[in-house]
Amino acid sequence: MKGIVALMLGISMANGGLVERIIGGTSAQEHEYPFAVRLTISAGNEDLLCGGTLIQNDMVVTAAHCMVDTNYNNVYEPNQVAICYGSSSIAKQSCSTARNITVHPSYNPVTLTNDIALVQLSALTLTSSLNTIPIYSGKLPEGTKLTTMGWGKTQSNSSSLPSTLMSVEIEVGSAGDCKQALPSYRSSDGPEVCSVNALTPGKDSCQGDSGSPSIINVDGKPYLAALTSSGVDLANPGAADCATKDGLAFYTHAYYFMDFITKVTGASASALTSDSSKDSADEPSSAAARPHRSLALLALAAISTLL
Repeated sequence: MKGIVALMLGISMANGGLVERIIGGTSAQEHEYPFAVRLTISAGNEDLLCGGTLIQNDMVVTAAHCMVDTNYNNVYEPNQVAICYGSSSIAKQSCSTARNITVHPSYNPVTLTNDIALVQLSALTLTSSLNTIPIYSGKLPEGTKLTTMGWGKTQSNSSSLPSTLMSVEIEVGSAGDCKQALPSYRSSDGPEVCSVNALTPGKDSCQGDSGSPSIINVDGKPYLAALTSSGVDLANPGAADCATKDGLAFYTHAYYFMDFITKVTGASASALTSDSSKDSADEPSSAAARPHRSLALLALAAISTLL
């Protein structure tokens, strides 16, 4: 599920190893994930596709690389970004235009450090088909099961996109495994959460899923744990393939960036987390540098060009 999808289906930029990128998943039920939203960005000659999560009735959290143009210079204008919601089925969604976009001030498009952004829209009326999700404040140790989702590619070698939201279960990997792809990786309680494909063979996020939610269920209630960011195949670092046996995926750890989120939203951490766990993660100090770069642009129309 990682990566921006260019509404043309297939432009994928992978440089230096990490790529953005749901493989091996199932179709979500109509209102199973009412907090998941689809983002389309009008960028010149193509439209880009990402995912996001509704954390307030007027605020979506997503990946920073979804909100920055392909030259890594400018944040997209709000009128270039549409937020679509209210249904797992694309055909049944309603869409609103963004009002404001805030990219993390320390986001690095080359290393993908601090890959998080907030998109404000006009306040929405919350219903059973459109609702917010609290951010998970607990630990995410090795072996934790997360459900990740998105409207991105369902096969690495196909340019087609699903018409409905897809979801799949992934598993948090060990720091040792994750450091093979990202030497600066500290732990799943740091700025990134890492999943290892070998733990859930044939299941992964893929291009077009960037910014989409990865959730954890606590006592039957979903909480936002992370956002799809990037991935790498250790056996073929330059490839943009998903769900490979030697692959790993990296997700932006939502709670790690709570200071940024509260500053932009004006909401308290307790309001955004709903006290999802008494065992809260350590407060962040400074984010680790990211040694690789990646941006996947999926063109919703079929060209699959590796830049």
